[in-house]
Amino acid sequence: MPDTVCSRLPMPRDWGEAFATLPQERPADDGWARVAAKLDARRKPRWTMWLATAAALALAIALPWQWHRDHAVPATDTRPVVAGTDALEQLYAESAQLESLLAMARDERVSTGTAAALAGDLDRQLASIDTALMQPGLSRAQQVALWQQRVNALRSVVSFEGTRRWLAAQGERYDGALVSVD
Repeated sequence: MPDTVCSRLPMPRDWGEAFATLPQERPADDGWARVAAKLDARRKPRWTMWLATAAALALAIALPWQWHRDHAVPATDTRPVVAGTDALEQLYAESAQLESLLAMARDERVSTGTAAALAGDLDRQLASIDTALMQPGLSRAQQVALWQQRVNALRSVVSFEGTRRWLAAQGERYDGALVSVD
């Protein structure tokens, strides 16, 4: 039995005409709506990043302030205070406290590439300060300045690690975006 539909159409002369007679392919009408819905579902709320930044800032301010308030010399104390020695002793103590806090906060089991790179940069900064502190013949003022830099760097590392821990507790991760498209 001959095919009546094909017999009505003229025979194409070449492949170009044959392909031209085929119907155009169309995507499903709801295709774009499905893609847009998936993109919206992946977008994370902005409040988490703002909250993490606020928490890190509060931690960076509150820890040194609390430590200073707890270790301040009372006004009734009449002991002589040696400026260089006392300052160094306070910096030693704060550095040790921040090191122990960092040991508790750091968790290398869960890390992203961005977070690991940032943590590595902060660790290199600490290592360069430690190398400078090992130089012989540093004056008291140089030691105080370097120990203050070390304490500030440790505060940054502890703040960063605390933010990473907080984000992990919220089911998020620390990923710095190269670009933000809204």
